[in-house]
Amino acid sequence: MRKPRAVIFDDEVFILNMLRDFFLMRGYEVLSYRDPTALCPLSGSQGDACAYETPCADIMITDFSMPGVNGVELFERQLRKGCRQEARTKAVISGSIDDRSLAIVRAMGSLFFSKPFTLFALSEWVSACEQRMDLSRPLATRRKEERFDSYREVTFRVPRTDQPLTGVAVNVSPSGLCLKAPASLLRREDTISIDAGHFAACTRASVRWVRRIDGSSCLAGLSCCSA
Repeated sequence: MRKPRAVIFDDEVFILNMLRDFFLMRGYEVLSYRDPTALCPLSGSQGDACAYETPCADIMITDFSMPGVNGVELFERQLRKGCRQEARTKAVISGSIDDRSLAIVRAMGSLFFSKPFTLFALSEWVSACEQRMDLSRPLATRRKEERFDSYREVTFRVPRTDQPLTGVAVNVSPSGLCLKAPASLLRREDTISIDAGHFAACTRASVRWVRRIDGSSCLAGLSCCSA
C-alpha cells in the first residue's frame, strides 16, 4: 500500500509551503512546484495526449494566476488531452478569478477555494477525496528522491559550442536537476558542464530526457555525473 500523493502548483512560496506542510502532516507524498510545466507534460499548449495509463496524483491543487498558464487553462488542457486523474480530485485556489473561469472550474467538476481559505474547508474536501482513493493502484510517475524548488539561473555549456548558455533550474534533488532552457540547446544523452558557482556538487551532468513545452523552451532532466 502506497502513500497518497498530492501535487501542488503555486508561484507564491508562502502558500506553496503552507499546503505542502498540510499534506505532509496528513501522511502524503507531496510534489510541489512554482511552475506546472516542471511536472505536467500536458501543461503546454503543444503536445499530444497523456501517455500514462494511471493518474500522476491522488489530489492536485493549483493557483489560478501563474506565469505561462493559469490554473483553469492547466485543468482544461489536462482534460482535453486525457489526464487520468478525476476532475473532482482537483482544486483551483485564487484571490481573484473572473466569472467565466470560475464557471469553467465548476463545469469540469473541480473545486474552487477563494483566498484566504481555511484549512478546515480544505480538510473537509481532502477527507471526501480520501474516501474515494484506491491506494493499491500505482501512480504513473515515481520520484526516487525529494525535489526542491530552485528557480536559480544556471550557466552551462554543451558539447556543440564553447559559448556559455543560460537556463533556469526549476527544481533540484541530491542527484540532479530539472533545467528550463531554449528548446534547441539540449539533446538527450548530452553531457554538459555547469558553472560551479551554481551547484558545487554537480558541475557535470548527463541529459536523461528533454521535453518541449512551447515553441521556444524545453525542460530537461539532468543527472549529475561523478567528478
